[in-house]
Amino acid sequence: MDELPVNAVWTAGNTCFGCGKSNPLGLQISVFRDPLSATRIVGDFTPKEHMGGFPGILHGGIVYTALDCMASWAGMILRPRRAIWVLRSAEVTYRRPAMLGDRVLLSASMEVEEEANDASPIRVRGEARHPDGHLLVEGLYKSVPITLEKFAAATGITDRSSAWCQWVENGAPPC
Repeated sequence: MDELPVNAVWTAGNTCFGCGKSNPLGLQISVFRDPLSATRIVGDFTPKEHMGGFPGILHGGIVYTALDCMASWAGMILRPRRAIWVLRSAEVTYRRPAMLGDRVLLSASMEVEEEANDASPIRVRGEARHPDGHLLVEGLYKSVPITLEKFAAATGITDRSSAWCQWVENGAPPC
């Protein structure tokens, strides 16, 4: 994809292990809107040598983490709320091993569970695929939006990046 990843624009200085471009040891996932679907985002990353499980094989927890990150981004991009989206639960099925050094293609499709209010959770169907199209991992993730105040109360963390605060307070910038 030629456009700039949305996570690079929205969260400058992000050190998240999954999507943080400022984390040299992380996955550095690039996240994009899917131009063919209003309810889907896509992303990718290339695993590094230190992310292995068996020799030459990407650790399964890394793929789980990548899909977890995509589930949160699905809420932020596809169902913007003035909140931080966090994982509530997940189920994954591993189909094939991902190999170290091979790019991993990610997708996340959103399903609204209930349209009760702004705090309604979403279900996200995530997939990780090899560039040749083979399915590696599929999962069902449930994400929920929480306000900055609830986040601070639950974690005790009150010092947040200015990019996150700007996003939550002003809503998502246009892509």
